[in-house]
Amino acid sequence: MLLFMRLPCEIIIIDILPIIRKELAIELVKMHGISKARVARIFQVSGTAISQYIHGTRGNSSMIEDTPQYEQLLHEIYSSAEKIASRKKSVMEELCRLCDFVKSTGIVNHVYMKDLGEVPVLKCIECPKDNSSAALLERS
Repeated sequence: MLLFMRLPCEIIIIDILPIIRKELAIELVKMHGISKARVARIFQVSGTAISQYIHGTRGNSSMIEDTPQYEQLLHEIYSSAEKIASRKKSVMEELCRLCDFVKSTGIVNHVYMKDLGEVPVLKCIECPKDNSSAALLERS
């Protein structure tokens, strides 16, 4: 029996979101020529944070880089960078899309396996798009 377990959204925020931000920052600066200062404004973080992402001192991907889905996640991140750079989508829209991707591919389960040695059986309504009572009851 599991006595302590991080919620799926905690795993995404603590472990996976920094990786996504790192890869997005690198792609926007190096491949799309956007300045670090502009990327910092877009992400609403400091310029120091962007420099740390680019130099690899923030957003360590070792937690998920051995997942079968990691290359696909990188592809999705590169696609997001293109949409953000061309101003077709906002950073928020793309981060939410990437979060949905992460949840749908089993990457969170991979982190559970590394943390706990097992994937907990739970019904989670992580980030539901429809918060109506009927939809919540339907998901339980």
